Amino acid sequence: ELLRLVTFNLSIDHFDPARLGPNGAVHKVDTESGVKARNSMHNRIEADAFVPAGGRPNTIDVHNYRHFLKADGTPSAPLIVEGANLFVTDEARQALFDDAGIAIVKDSSANKCGVITSSYEICSAMLLSEEEFFENKDQIVKEVLDKLRQLARMEAELLFREFEHYGGSLPQVSKVISDAVNSATDALAIALETFSEQDREKLLPLFRDHLPKTMADMAFDHVRERVPEQYIRNAIASCLASKLVYKEGTKFVETLPKQKLAAVALRYLEKEHEVAVLKEALEGTAMPEEEKKSILKLLDAGGARTALGIF
Repeated sequence: ELLRLVTFNLSIDHFDPARLGPNGAVHKVDTESGVKARNSMHNRIEADAFVPAGGRPNTIDVHNYRHFLKADGTPSAPLIVEGANLFVTDEARQALFDDAGIAIVKDSSANKCGVITSSYEICSAMLLSEEEFFENKDQIVKEVLDKLRQLARMEAELLFREFEHYGGSLPQVSKVISDAVNSATDALAIALETFSEQDREKLLPLFRDHLPKTMADMAFDHVRERVPEQYIRNAIASCLASKLVYKEGTKFVETLPKQKLAAVALRYLEKEHEVAVLKEALEGTAMPEEEKKSILKLLDAGGARTALGIF
C-alpha cells in the first residue's frame, strides 16, 4: 500500500484503512489529534532501532529528550541512527547517552553517503555526456551502490572501533572522525599546491579509484581537460585524507604535524605499494595456509604504518 502511495505521489491520508492490521490507525494532519500523534510518534513507538529520515531539525532537544524514555527510564529504542540531519541536538544526544545509554550514530556518520553520491553526480556531469551516462546508467548505479556500502562499512567499523578503544559517546567519536578527515583534507589541499606536476600525477590514481569503475574506464583519460584542476586537487586531498583516517585511525592523523602531513602521506602510499608487492609474493609461497593467512592479515592491518616507523 505504501508503494502505491509512492508510485502515484499520494499523501498518507490516501492510505487504505482496510490494509491496516488490528492495531493500526491512520493519523491525518488536518486534525489536532493527528498532528499530536505525528509529532510524538518517535517517542511512543517501541523499536530495536529508531531511524529518523526526515522531520524538523532539533525535534529532540535537551528540554524534551526525556519523552523518548519510558516510565522506567529505559529508552523506547536503544539505538538511534540519524538518517536525517539535526533531528537530535548535540545536548540531547549526550543526555540520552548519559541517562539511558542510548547508542546514537550521528548524522555526519549515518548519512555521509548522501554527500558522496552528490560528488559522483558532479563527476558524472563533468566526465560523461548525457547520452553516455544514460547508456551506462544501470551499471554505474550498481557500482555507486557497491562503493557506498563499502564506505558505510568503513565508517561504521572505525566509529565503533574508536568508541571501544577510547570511550566517550558515539556522537563525540563521530565528530572526531569528521574533524580528522576535514583537517587532513585541508592540510593536504594546501600542500598539494606546492607539489611538482610529477608528484601530483602520482596521486591521480587515488581520484580514479574513488570513481565508479565504468565511469573511470570511459572517461578518466580526459580528466585533465574536463575537470577543473582545483576540483582534482581537492578530490585527491579528500581521498588521501580518508585513506589515512579510515585505515590508521584518527589518532594517527591527529598526532602528525600539519606541515609534515603531506610528506608522510606520500611515504605512506609508497610503503603501501611495497606491502602490496610483499603480499603478492607471499601468496605464491609454499607454507601452511593458516600461517600465510595470519601474516597477510598482519601486513594488511599495519604493514604500511610499521614500515613508516610511526607508532
